[in-house]
Amino acid sequence: MEQKSKKNWWFLLINGLIAILFGIFLLFFDTDMIKALMVYIGIGVAVVGVFLLLAAIRNIKADKHAGMLLFESILTLVIGLILVLFPSFSLKFFLIIIGVWAVILGIVQLAILINIKEKIASKNILLFNGLLTIVLGVMLFFDPITTIGFLLKILGAFAIIFGILMIYFGFVLKTIKVVIEGTLPDSEKKEE
Repeated sequence: MEQKSKKNWWFLLINGLIAILFGIFLLFFDTDMIKALMVYIGIGVAVVGVFLLLAAIRNIKADKHAGMLLFESILTLVIGLILVLFPSFSLKFFLIIIGVWAVILGIVQLAILINIKEKIASKNILLFNGLLTIVLGVMLFFDPITTIGFLLKILGAFAIIFGILMIYFGFVLKTIKVVIEGTLPDSEKKEE
């Protein structure tokens, strides 16, 4: 198993390159691209709604129960159309919902922290995580577009750093392979 993992050093290299490309993509991802993405997501949701509606119609013709399927198809179609027709509103609404969820999650984390009776080493981490989650939620609630743009830039930077590390460790794994297998490069064999 160890030998097989050393032969696949190139896998880390390729994943590192993909992570770097993804990071660069995120660094240049702006609000217009996010809105365009919402339109494409809306189109996908609407297509699913159409297929659900066709299935509901087929069930109605076959005298099968189709009430819930019909309701689901209409709701899915409406959501898809809202996403396509109002991408800015949909994006803001979605991010505000995430912001409210994050505030609630942060408060729950702080409540858990308060109710912990035992002394544990990770109390400070839980405190930091709860407060950070609340701050993120408040930021998403009051300025969702700017906050998501900022978070995408941070994620892009981390992806680039992670990709560089993966490439580095891929080459480290390749050199370890040469040393462990006991093979010398051709230039060193000729000198002996």
